[in-house]
Amino acid sequence: MAEVDKENMKVVYLELAAGTSMPRHIATGDACLVVEKGMALLIYRDETRELTKGIVTVIPANQQHMLKIIKDFKAYIVLTANADIEYPVFGSDCIS
Repeated sequence: MAEVDKENMKVVYLELAAGTSMPRHIATGDACLVVEKGMALLIYRDETRELTKGIVTVIPANQQHMLKIIKDFKAYIVLTANADIEYPVFGSDCIS
């Protein structure tokens, strides 16, 4: 994952291979995810969305989620400059 910081926003470049995943995490600010290539499942506690090339989706701040990569995946994540992606330890109410 590569990250570019600017004064008001942060752009994270994400590249993951098929069969891998981005573990459960949160973003501390709203995140806009723009898919450049591949396919992944964006998994929330009660919803799963399929992400493919050209899809743009907003992930609300502090919303627990994970990515399961189906086909080699490239995407950009746009966050406010002060937001971070965190991997806290989740309790029994977490997604699996």
